[in-house]
Amino acid sequence: MDLLGDVLLSLKVEANSAGIFELRENWGLDMPPLSDNYSLAHCCIDSPFWLLVKDREPIYLEPGDSVLLLRGLPYALASSPAAARADLQSYWTDRGLPLLAPGHRQAAPLTGLELGEGNKVGRMLTLAFLLQAGDGNVLTKALPPVIHLRGSASGLFPWIGTLLDFLVCENTASHNGYTATASHLSNLILTSFIRAYALSLPSHSTGWLRGLADRRISQALVSMHSHPEASWTAEALAERAGMSRQTFGRLFTKLVGQSPIDYLIALRMQMAAEAIRAGRPVALVAEQVGYQSERAFRELFKRRFGMPPLRYAKQTSIQ
Repeated sequence: MDLLGDVLLSLKVEANSAGIFELRENWGLDMPPLSDNYSLAHCCIDSPFWLLVKDREPIYLEPGDSVLLLRGLPYALASSPAAARADLQSYWTDRGLPLLAPGHRQAAPLTGLELGEGNKVGRMLTLAFLLQAGDGNVLTKALPPVIHLRGSASGLFPWIGTLLDFLVCENTASHNGYTATASHLSNLILTSFIRAYALSLPSHSTGWLRGLADRRISQALVSMHSHPEASWTAEALAERAGMSRQTFGRLFTKLVGQSPIDYLIALRMQMAAEAIRAGRPVALVAEQVGYQSERAFRELFKRRFGMPPLRYAKQTSIQ
């Protein structure tokens, strides 16, 4: 079982859009905080720029570099750390540009966007993603808020340059079928970012991806994801990992950041939330994720999401 691949496939993108900024000699853009289900990627095409995030070292992006920002993180982009910056919300509103909403698909990339003063020096491709609302899946929760993919890392995905060329080509965008193709390619770039990060994960890191990199712990993770409805105990999971219960529990918690049973409950609740959003009956969902008592399931769900399943379904139902 390719657990990383399966979890990447479970990543629900409800909307995406692309825009091409023409950059001048001195420019800057302040990105406000957004809700947790927003992610943005910026690709440096031909002129370097800076990414500025509070309490973090500035990141210098060179041509061929890209950066992915998750969970609605506020940040700034600029030609230099000291450059004057425009406010994105004002910039967007003043130009009457479309907002990203569930089900939104652009007919072509946004063009005619300019930043700064002076001569034109380059372009920046920006991709915006609206991920499925709710508690998120185990993957996005395990990711850092900033993922920097250097041009040299594109060796992992030799086709990324070609995809970016397609997305920024105005002639291509004028042809029939661009919308569907661009939407799929944008999602492919999103998952490629995440996969690149997973494949280069530092050994000192913690979280779901770190646990997946350990051969023994990954056996337990695969077992839980394959059969979340099973009556898993710490002993049974330790047996799958080929370890004693005590050693397994310590290592799992150290690598993943939570106990095996806490992880199992979070996984079940994530899967339950997705099923309820899709309109499935609560009793059936409870059974599918391993709860014989519908009442116990409802109480646990409410504790997790702050509301009972039916209210959650009304507020977050898939359109």
